[in-house]
Amino acid sequence: MTIASTPFARADDPSAGAIQVQLVESRMHLNDLYARAAAASERLNGATYELEQAKADVRRQRLAVQRSKKLLAEQRKAVAALTVQQLQTDSGPARLSALFDSDGPEQLLERAGAYASTNEAMNARVDALDAGRVVHDSAVDRAEKALAAQREATRRRQAAAAEIDRAIKAAESAVATQEKERKRLLGQLARVQHVPVEQVTEKQDRIDERLDASGPGEPPPPATDPKPDPKPSPTPTKPKPTTPPPADPPPASSSKIETAIAFAMAQLGEPYKYGGAGPSSWDCSGLVMRAWQAAGVNLPHYAGAQYAQTKHVSVSKIRRGDLIYWSNGGPGSIYHVAIYLGGGKMIQAPRTGRDVEVVPLSYWIQPDLASRPG
Repeated sequence: MTIASTPFARADDPSAGAIQVQLVESRMHLNDLYARAAAASERLNGATYELEQAKADVRRQRLAVQRSKKLLAEQRKAVAALTVQQLQTDSGPARLSALFDSDGPEQLLERAGAYASTNEAMNARVDALDAGRVVHDSAVDRAEKALAAQREATRRRQAAAAEIDRAIKAAESAVATQEKERKRLLGQLARVQHVPVEQVTEKQDRIDERLDASGPGEPPPPATDPKPDPKPSPTPTKPKPTTPPPADPPPASSSKIETAIAFAMAQLGEPYKYGGAGPSSWDCSGLVMRAWQAAGVNLPHYAGAQYAQTKHVSVSKIRRGDLIYWSNGGPGSIYHVAIYLGGGKMIQAPRTGRDVEVVPLSYWIQPDLASRPG
C-alpha cells in the first residue's frame, strides 16, 4: 500500500519566504519611522536652541538701545547748556567789552582763552552728539534685525514642532497597524509551515530584536566589527578645509570623563523621550548634556551646538569620553549623538522603543563626526 506524501511546507517555501519578507519589511518600516521621529526631535532641539539664542540677542540689543538713548539724551543736554551759555556771552559788543575792559594784557589773554575754550567745548559736544546719533541709530537697526531673527527662529521652531508631531503620529499609527499585521502574518506563516503560532512568534521575536538593534533601513549588525574610520568619500575632489573652533578648550581631566560616563551609565535602561533631559527619560543630546554637566562642563541641549562648542577630532582618533555624531553630510545636519566608551562601544539614548543602552560602535552605520568636551 502506497502512502501519498503530505505536502508539508519547508522554511524555504516561497510562500513562507514571502510572508517572512513582509514581516521584516514591516518591522524595518516601523524602525525607520521611529528613527525619523528621533531625528525630527533633534531638529526641534536645534530650533529651540536657536530661538533661545535669538531671544538673548534681542535682550542684548535692547539694552544697547537703552544705553545709547540715555547717552544721546545726556549729549543733547550738554549741547543745549553750552548753547545757552554761548548765546549769553557771544554778542559782538558784549564780547568786545569783556575783552577790552580787562585790567591788563594777562586778564585779556585769560578772557580770550576762556572764549576760545567755550567754542572748542561746543564743537566737541556737537561732534559727540553726532556720533551719539550714529551709535543710537546703529543700535536701533541691530535691535530691529535681532527682533526679525527672533521672529524667524520662532517660525522655524513652530515648523519643527509640527514636524515632530507628524512624525510621532505616523510612528504611533504604524505601531497599531504593524501589531495587527504582524499577528495576521504570524498566523498565516504558522499555517503554511504547519507549526504552532508560538513557535513562529518566538523565532520572529529574535529576528525583530536583531532588526531593532540595527539602524533605520540597515541590515542586522555584521558578525565582525568594521574599523571605526568613516568611509572615504567616493569623489576625487579635494575636500574643503573646515574652520576650527575659535579656541580649543583644555582637554577634560580623566576624572571629568569618568564622572560624565558614570552619570550616563547610571541611566541605563531608562526610556527614550522626545526632548527628554532627565531625570528619568532622555533623548540623545539630553543624555549627553546632563552627563557632562555632572562633570562640570556645560553643553546645550542640541547635538549640533554640542559639536560646535567642543574640540573637533577625527573619528579615527576618538577616545573614551568623546562625543560621536551622525549627520547627513556635515555639522549642519547632525541628527544623533552618543558618548564613546572606548573598546569599540558607546552609550546612547537611541529612539522610542529602545532605552538608554550600551552598544558596539558597529551596531549601525559609522559616525562621521566627533568632538572632545573640555
